[in-house]
Amino acid sequence: MAHGSARIESPEILRQFRGAFSVFESSCRNALMGVDASIKRTGEWLKGEQQVRLKQDLRRHENAVNLAQNEYNRVKMSAAGAASNAVIDAKKLLDRAKRHKEEAHERLERAKKWSVTFAAEVEKLLAVVRSFEILLDDTTPRALSRLDRMVESLEEYLRTAPPEGV
Repeated sequence: MAHGSARIESPEILRQFRGAFSVFESSCRNALMGVDASIKRTGEWLKGEQQVRLKQDLRRHENAVNLAQNEYNRVKMSAAGAASNAVIDAKKLLDRAKRHKEEAHERLERAKKWSVTFAAEVEKLLAVVRSFEILLDDTTPRALSRLDRMVESLEEYLRTAPPEGV
């Protein structure tokens, strides 16, 4: 068998390959659409829903700091300078509220940075995806057409070929 040729005795083999190729092409297209949808959902979540939730969380912690600060000031004034357990407890609650607020602020800032990073990285990766999509757009019709011509040629050859052994 020479390079670039095959011994095919039935056009059905080419028809089956054409069908399998069409299924493969369709699967690739579905995967590409899935990638686009997944990227869009993730970007919207990171830029929209996640940041909105983190901003609300930060506001809630800011309110908690304000309440803890007011309680600390109230307890401190009522204790008149004495280092009572109530003052110590109020100070611990205030410190914890401030720590939670800072953590919420850091989460929001990280989400903002990730949103920018995500968008930049997606652009790089989508270039590869787009090139595959272009390859499919360009080669699939030609490949299917060539397979159709091969089936027609093989059928014509089998109609006109002398019987084996002659």
